[in-house]
Amino acid sequence: MQQNLVAVIVTFNRLDKLKVTVAHSLDKDFYRVVVVDNCSTDGTAKWLNGIDDPKLSVLRNAANLGGAGGFHRGFDYVANELPEADWLVCYDDDAWPANDVPAIFSRLEIPGDVGSLAAAVYLPAGGISEMNRPSRNPFWHLKAFVGAASKGRHGFHVSDADYLSSTPVEADASSFVGCFIRVASIRNGKIGLPRTELFIYADDIIYLLELRRAGLRHWFVPGLHFAHDCQTLVDQQDVYRPMWKVYYTFRNRLEVYRIASGWFYPLILLIKIPSFFLTFRFYEKYERSTFLKVTARAVWDGLRRNYRKSHSEVQALSALQEPT
Repeated sequence: MQQNLVAVIVTFNRLDKLKVTVAHSLDKDFYRVVVVDNCSTDGTAKWLNGIDDPKLSVLRNAANLGGAGGFHRGFDYVANELPEADWLVCYDDDAWPANDVPAIFSRLEIPGDVGSLAAAVYLPAGGISEMNRPSRNPFWHLKAFVGAASKGRHGFHVSDADYLSSTPVEADASSFVGCFIRVASIRNGKIGLPRTELFIYADDIIYLLELRRAGLRHWFVPGLHFAHDCQTLVDQQDVYRPMWKVYYTFRNRLEVYRIASGWFYPLILLIKIPSFFLTFRFYEKYERSTFLKVTARAVWDGLRRNYRKSHSEVQALSALQEPT
């Protein structure tokens, strides 16, 4: 049975990258390609308006709502304005389908209790994109828990060997790069929409953990390939620039740990919060005092589940004093 697959892309002020992403997307046999423009100021709106392709739908937000707000808008549009859509696949404006994703997807036999899929995401040079590696919640699986205790993140993320599998691999969470969602699960209220207040980072992990808690399965499908030209991390280390990204990273991670760990949450806080602060050593000396200040505020707000700070307030908090 033919499944209508819609691509949902969120963009903000990265027109050069968006051009690559849109070209790769319109070239594929998606039912629709939906681009959510987070109020870009770099000519994105004009460029998108100049594309004459009936498959393309452009949604422009009145303000930058971050990736979380952008995907919220895109998911809502697909669920409520495209009644023929069966599945959506979402990704950022610096990512794109690296093989014939719609054709490969159409050949999959997906059970009704599978509500989402994760693609294999690679860096443009060919290596696995670590920030997009799917994972199993170690608090839900004994084997993953033991693995996490002995091997760290390598013990509960899917392995390199899993990327070579010819069959789907069970997972619990992944990123919103190459993430497929069964649209019926949104329409029937089984799952909701991404949480706008998170702005950026961990909105995807939180969304998929909640999907799993709703009783749906999440598959990692190695045959579906995406490329991600991501430049956020430094050598794939936990280093974020600009500094405002640190705030969202740590604040939202606390929400991930709360959802994932349940009764273990207080213990996790004792382990993870010090590790947040210790990453100061990866930053330049002139950045460290600002990093520590931003991290402290992120932890405080995360513990209180306070998501009220505007993006402009976060940027002001994170402003660096350049070295002299």
